[in-house]
Amino acid sequence: MYDRLMCPGDNCILKNNCLRFTSEICGRQDFFGKAPYNKLDLTCEHYIDDRPAFEQIQIRAYQIWLNAENTENDTAEKFWLQAETELINRKRNKS
Repeated sequence: MYDRLMCPGDNCILKNNCLRFTSEICGRQDFFGKAPYNKLDLTCEHYIDDRPAFEQIQIRAYQIWLNAENTENDTAEKFWLQAETELINRKRNKS
């Protein structure tokens, strides 16, 4: 996403789930000069959660299960993790 200001993530404990840090960099990209993370209250006013909503994962996991050929040895957890990974990668532009 070219229109998203990215974050270098310096000393930020939120960076691994923040879209401003985890998104794929596409060509020229603007970054904050330093991470806007507030160490005093452990927050960031520019944080964008890159994790999909529970309902999104639930729907996608169900779709994966419906399309699976042999589900006898599979677990619900397998479909859930596959759906979650797929949705996170899609959101981070890494699909």
